[in-house]
Amino acid sequence: MPNLKLPTNRLLVVAIVAASTTVLANILWALASGGARDALTITGVLAFAAASGLHAYVAYGREFLIKFLMIALLATLVIEVLGVSTGFPFGTYEYDPERLGISVLGVPLLIPFAWFMMLYPSWLISRDLFKSRLLTIPTAALLMSTWDLYLDPQMVNEGYWVWFVDGIATKDIPLTNFLGWFLSTAVIFTLLSVALKPKQSEISNAMPYALVLWVWLGSFLVNIVPVSPFFNQPVVAITGFIGMGIVLIPWSWMLWQRR
Repeated sequence: MPNLKLPTNRLLVVAIVAASTTVLANILWALASGGARDALTITGVLAFAAASGLHAYVAYGREFLIKFLMIALLATLVIEVLGVSTGFPFGTYEYDPERLGISVLGVPLLIPFAWFMMLYPSWLISRDLFKSRLLTIPTAALLMSTWDLYLDPQMVNEGYWVWFVDGIATKDIPLTNFLGWFLSTAVIFTLLSVALKPKQSEISNAMPYALVLWVWLGSFLVNIVPVSPFFNQPVVAITGFIGMGIVLIPWSWMLWQRR
């Protein structure tokens, strides 16, 4: 039995290294430009996704991870292909075909991993707050949707994707995008709730929690500060902080009360 615990410990160490790589890539991203930024974007997403996947494997097992990955990656790829092809459910947009790696049907393969990296910790947090599916599903979907209040402005400003209104390119993000995020993630979390039967885990969730807090607070900081290399985007900072805070403030208070 002692020998069986060693791989688990090693995987947790690798997950922590991946999480640390995510944070480092995010910090360096603000200081970089051009191709270096693209490489750091890809590195940060894959490292975050690896951290989430490794934690899921250690905490809930191989079958859980395979099901979660299959649903998350396939569903988000289908949703994104539908989105760029028809404009539903987000609005009319397209990705830069060269900057985020290999694409399939107009969608970079990196994008489903970007969804997965936050789907997993959002699932964990919603289950902390509520036990009923009727509450966990909209809570997790709300957290994912409000994360995009930070994500979309940053990525659009960088040129990774562009929105169109009446055929004209714009940096204005349509309200339908956020409604589409909520609808899409609600469907995904519904599928996950049906497919997954997780056992009780004794593994600490500190690492995925820390990454979500980093996204929430780090994104606020980098947008609110008006000095280069920060972004000086106070509206993005405030809306993202309040939006994600709808879920994360009561959740943080709950964790504080349980300490």
